[in-house]
Amino acid sequence: MLKKFLVPLVASLVMTSGALAAEKSHALGFAAGSTYGIGLSYSHDWSKNGVQITALPYWNNDGGMVAGGVNFKRTFDENDKIGIYGSLGIAAAVQKDSYTSTTWDDEEGDGVTTKVVTISHNYAAGPGVGMQVYFWGNGVFRFELPIAFRFGTSGFGIAPIPNVALMYRWK
Repeated sequence: MLKKFLVPLVASLVMTSGALAAEKSHALGFAAGSTYGIGLSYSHDWSKNGVQITALPYWNNDGGMVAGGVNFKRTFDENDKIGIYGSLGIAAAVQKDSYTSTTWDDEEGDGVTTKVVTISHNYAAGPGVGMQVYFWGNGVFRFELPIAFRFGTSGFGIAPIPNVALMYRWK
């Protein structure tokens, strides 16, 4: 009698785990947020887990930004239209700004121009909860609200700065 229940149970578990392992998807698009980073984003999801990598490198003599982030997610529930997930992400950004400053000397009627360069850095990490909406067959829009622990040039802070992503998904 026990064999009648164990054999189908084990068989269904093996078939389900194989089906879940086969459900892999990739996505490419743009993302921005406190724990996503900002820029071009790639996401790889398998079973109920996923990882999203975001990066934006732009640098020249006058200024620029190098930003990036990694976000790990765990899907709690989903259907073919929407999914709810939890995540843990970390992001960083380094920004360079430059401008010219002119100081006038009234007595000589001449100005002294200097180039000022500032470099700032910011880091954020924290857990979040999000929702992903599937549309047009392959589109996905993600909105997430993390609790971001931030540290950088402007100091330390804890803030719920949202993450968003618009991506094209394929399997």
